[in-house]
Amino acid sequence: MNTRMRLFIWFILISIIPLLIMGGFSYYLISEKIAKQNEENINNINKGIYNMVDTQQKVLTRWMESAAAAFDEKLVSLGESHFNYSDMVEIGSYRLPAWYIGSQKITGDNTLVDILIAKQKIPATIFQFKDNKFIRVASNVRQADGNRIVGTLIDSGPIYERLINSQRWQGRGSVEGIMHAMIYQPIFDKDEKLIGAFVLGRREQEYELLDAIKNIVVGETGYVTVMDPKGDFIIHPQRQGQSALSFPWAREILQKKNGSITYDLDGRQKIAYFTYYEPWNWYIVTGSYSSEIFNTTRELFKGLALVCLLVILISAALAYVMSSSFFGPVNELAEVMRQVQNGNLTARLHRTPNDEFRVVGNALNAMLNNIALLIGRLLNNSSTLKEASYNLLDDITEAREALKSMENGVDSLRESVLASGQTAVAGNYPNDEMLHAIEEVKAAVNQMKLMVADGSFEGLISVQDVFDKIEILRRKFLVQTVIDQSAGTSFSLQNKINNLDIELAKLKLLTKHISTSAACLDDIALSLDRNVNIFKVEQPVEEKGSSDQGISG
Repeated sequence: MNTRMRLFIWFILISIIPLLIMGGFSYYLISEKIAKQNEENINNINKGIYNMVDTQQKVLTRWMESAAAAFDEKLVSLGESHFNYSDMVEIGSYRLPAWYIGSQKITGDNTLVDILIAKQKIPATIFQFKDNKFIRVASNVRQADGNRIVGTLIDSGPIYERLINSQRWQGRGSVEGIMHAMIYQPIFDKDEKLIGAFVLGRREQEYELLDAIKNIVVGETGYVTVMDPKGDFIIHPQRQGQSALSFPWAREILQKKNGSITYDLDGRQKIAYFTYYEPWNWYIVTGSYSSEIFNTTRELFKGLALVCLLVILISAALAYVMSSSFFGPVNELAEVMRQVQNGNLTARLHRTPNDEFRVVGNALNAMLNNIALLIGRLLNNSSTLKEASYNLLDDITEAREALKSMENGVDSLRESVLASGQTAVAGNYPNDEMLHAIEEVKAAVNQMKLMVADGSFEGLISVQDVFDKIEILRRKFLVQTVIDQSAGTSFSLQNKINNLDIELAKLKLLTKHISTSAACLDDIALSLDRNVNIFKVEQPVEEKGSSDQGISG
């Protein structure tokens, strides 16, 4: 992975990671808030239904009290109660005297109760008190076959206890399987004697109330159901009147009464919140599928995912543009370096934006100019160095030959002195002194040969020592020649000494050439040193001074 790709990925990660952290945290908080709000909404629906039912119950209670008071006033307005024992009426298995209130017959006559059912749809029954029993003598409540329910009695139970003690009873009761709000009120004659009772009822589950509950929708397909303690559906879109005990969740609701439950229905997860309304023994259950309840959360997640995708695309586009603008000069710089690596020192960086790349480009171009100039100087110095080296090698070779010739001349001179056989006379130099001088010359020549062989070219300055020793040899020879003129001294020695002078003069010239070549090599070395150090950073003043002192030393 190259630097551009790493920068590209890092840019995207730097853009995305904060978004993911913030988005994830926000999504968590919002999801929790939505879940809590959904739970509150469903619970509020349950509470609303609970309050609506409770309000219905309270209204029924007050209404029943008002209806009972109105009916009681109606009975009082008819006149005084009396019994006609000459007019006996068969009611069920009982034979009762006809009961009149004013002129209105009560026993076996349903006029009063029919008016209530016709005008106000109030189920009503009038009981006649006989032998400590309340016998139903008039009723607008009918059986399934249409016959009126009469002849039944109340002779025990909580209602009986209240009535027998001249007290009103109010509560719930079943009328043909339908629960009603009911009120039982005793009837007295003018002497406050208990002679009967009436009961008024009002259906608890008014159709308007049931329809209102059925029309409540939770989510898209959620609904409200109501169960009784037996597990039968009182309200349900499809299963009303059916039993729910076959479902585990229904049994759990009947057991807990209040709370929430999650279960699977038709392969989908469903959440239900339930509340128990004790006055009616209703289990109010409100629920919907999880996918519908948390649809807002899913939409939020989709929105966040879309935002993340857009940010990734925008970040990728920005990263591409920025990397292109950043790596354009870098790529051009790399191309220039590749050309320089391949030997093209004329390549230059031409991109000069007004930023750091401009400084880099100017520095690189200046460096390439210096490198080209340095290489030119190095090539020139190399040519000069090669020529000076060739000259130095030639001079050294000739110096070696000259030293060899001089050595041969010294050997020849020695042999000539030994062959001359000259004897010493009084006041003359003996031949052994000349031989000693010749040996010193030969020793000096051999020393020069060794120095040249070791490469110590500085040793060539000892040529002056050889010159001095040859001069001493010459003077000795001249003195000997003056003394031995009568003896006829050979001139061959003189010629050999002269030959030594010639070789010595040639050696002096070679020495001068070698010294000149060495000086040229020193100049080239200094030039190379200056060119090589062209890129060195200047040292501080104190360091530079100490360095110069070390060089001069």
